[in-house]
Amino acid sequence: MKLFRVCLTSLLVVLAACGDDSSPGVTPDAGSPRPDASIEIRDSGTEIQDAGSETPDSGSEVKDAGSETPDSGSEVKDAGSETPDSGTVTPDAGSETPDSGISTPDSGTETPDSGVSTPDSGTESPDSGTVTPDAGVETPDSGTEVPDAGVETPDSGTGTPDAGSETPDAGTGTPDAGGPQVVNAIDNGGFEIWPGALPAQWFGSTSNILSSDVQKVTTGAYEGVNAARLVNTSGTHRRFSTLAKSMQKGRYTCSYQVRGSGEIRNAFFSTDYSSYSGYTTARPQEWTQVSYSFNLAADVFDTFELIFSIRNTTGEHLLLDDVRCTRAAEPCDQVTCGSWERCVNTTATCEPLSGRCNDASSCTEWQTCDANHTCVVAANRCVRHADCAGTPETPVCDTATHACIEGDPCAGVTCSNAATTCNPKSGVCELAPGACFTTYDCVGALPACDPSTRRCVSADHPANIIRNGSFESWHTYSVPYYGDFYLPDYWYGLDNGITDPGTEIKPSRLMPYTNSVNGGAKALQFVVPIQVAERFTSEKFNVPSGNYSCSYRVRGHGTIRHRSYSTGGWSPQTDFITVDSDAWTPVFFRFTGNVRDWRLILYPSRSVADRDHLQIDDVVCTKD
Repeated sequence: MKLFRVCLTSLLVVLAACGDDSSPGVTPDAGSPRPDASIEIRDSGTEIQDAGSETPDSGSEVKDAGSETPDSGSEVKDAGSETPDSGTVTPDAGSETPDSGISTPDSGTETPDSGVSTPDSGTESPDSGTVTPDAGVETPDSGTEVPDAGVETPDSGTGTPDAGSETPDAGTGTPDAGGPQVVNAIDNGGFEIWPGALPAQWFGSTSNILSSDVQKVTTGAYEGVNAARLVNTSGTHRRFSTLAKSMQKGRYTCSYQVRGSGEIRNAFFSTDYSSYSGYTTARPQEWTQVSYSFNLAADVFDTFELIFSIRNTTGEHLLLDDVRCTRAAEPCDQVTCGSWERCVNTTATCEPLSGRCNDASSCTEWQTCDANHTCVVAANRCVRHADCAGTPETPVCDTATHACIEGDPCAGVTCSNAATTCNPKSGVCELAPGACFTTYDCVGALPACDPSTRRCVSADHPANIIRNGSFESWHTYSVPYYGDFYLPDYWYGLDNGITDPGTEIKPSRLMPYTNSVNGGAKALQFVVPIQVAERFTSEKFNVPSGNYSCSYRVRGHGTIRHRSYSTGGWSPQTDFITVDSDAWTPVFFRFTGNVRDWRLILYPSRSVADRDHLQIDDVVCTKD
């Protein structure tokens, strides 16, 4: 057998030397150095296990070499370059004994070669690794194979990013589907979020169903894991609504799923309640989709609520889920108008609002468009006499032509009220200087309005029901627990019991003040550099029926508020006023008479010495 192999090997060497290209698959193998041949031997090693005899092994060599055509084709160049090498082999082959001796180990390597075959078929890397040490020349060859196999890896690697690029592609679809036209306007419409006993974004101000009758359902939801159960066994409907939110004007289409036993209908609240839709009767065993549509003629700010009205629920009552409302796209959605304009959907263009303009052509012929896009009276045009005040030669407005002409604006004007007179600039009856309708009109040194003459008068005038409201009169009084003090007459009312509040401020904190007065010669100074406001009251007295307008003047630095008390009870409590000025500031209020034991209560506090603390003067109340 060994002799046969030697002969066969010699024959193949001769054929290689002759350059027979007809069997490129065999020639390169035979002419190649032992490493290359070892590759073939591995294959044949495999065959040995298959057939167990050398003859089939030899036969399989031919087939193997045939399948290796591309490989041996590339080996031809190798074999060609190996010609001198092959020539060297001939003398080697001439000494059969050594060659044959080498054969034995060669054959001995068959088994390991076959053993290597397993990893060889598993990964080409070990195979090409084996070739490298065989011959330096073969390195490029086996090196070629490695990149070849290596090319496949990147190829396969390229596939991964390719598949990876699909993800963004699919992701792109989501935003597409999520365009403005399909955005759900109802927050938490699937009732998935329950921070407490009630679902988030639900149970708005229009809801009148009991909160305990809104229940979380965690099994059998239409979508997601939760739904809402609504309970109202009575025939009187109860409302369950979303929390108030802003909504863009437009046409909305809503749908929701309902299951159970009972009736349900819909409405909405914006600035008022809409009309209700008809009732839908739910089915106990299956979810029913209910549709509801509504239109918002204008944008709604923070007041919109979608309402579900239910009644006559039994059994599992009504289960509600998957509430959706979408706004239909409109041509004007893509148009941005100015604050003075509105978009017209039929033309998708902006038009000025009523009284607003883009230019004078949007206004009437006697108007012009100002910088604020508002139609205003043009120069030398008018709508009333006051518009002609700037042209004394033509002070009258001809309302037919809207032009200023000559004349007297007050011609033919008669003022029926004694407190009014015709204003020569406007031709309108207005309050005459020094005249009044109520004390609210008296803002100067004369703070009270005399209802009989409709003229402003001083605080000492009999029309003022507050006695010594000007603080001009002072005397020494004995104050329980404090002693004798110089106090304004008819003030420092004392407490007559729990239900009869009186003064609690110390009398030492009250001083006459003459450095600055609103009227007369004196005012009252509060020296109260304390944080707690203490009461200072007038003495109580009875007030005849009628409506009364009141005021007082205050200056200095500190805080003050007021209220009143009588047999009619407490007046509303006012807020503290912060005072920090040398000017006298009027404070106005009103009350209704026909009460007994009325007294005015002042609450001064937190005074600061930089403006001589707080001062008050001219407290007046006159009948309207």
